[in-house]
Amino acid sequence: MSKDLLSKQDHYDWGLRAIKSTLVVAGGFKRAEPDITEHYLLMRTLRDFNLPKMPNDDKTVFLGLLGDLFPGYNPTRKVDEEFGKLVSDACIENNLHPHPEFIDKCLQLREIMGIRHCTFVMGPAGSARTKVWQMLAKATDKTGPKVGIRDINPKVQNGDDF
Repeated sequence: MSKDLLSKQDHYDWGLRAIKSTLVVAGGFKRAEPDITEHYLLMRTLRDFNLPKMPNDDKTVFLGLLGDLFPGYNPTRKVDEEFGKLVSDACIENNLHPHPEFIDKCLQLREIMGIRHCTFVMGPAGSARTKVWQMLAKATDKTGPKVGIRDINPKVQNGDDF
């Protein structure tokens, strides 16, 4: 239904890979919270891992679809508040205002990177794409091994480089 009703975006994936990713994440949620119903966890998974990829016009339609599929369910978003604090601290250290929406974007990127092999950060000029991944990297540096960042020009890479 999403494929038919939402706008045609190149980055949308409604195939088997997306279904598998959704089930893997929902399974992880179920193992972490075994007492919560599967409907609740599945709706939270579908919402939380698809909304960050959607333009605002599609979000309304997608949330309507979820409301039809899971009537009466409106689970709260599960947020890693401890890591969000690290992102906020990284913002302050880099003279940025730790706006809650910005921190949420950093957390969403972290969640998506946890289930995808490749992630693109897209948006219009001035939408803080670069700062999102930079602050995510700085916050991650505080919790584990240092994040390595290298700029590459994909136009000069050939298939043998990978």
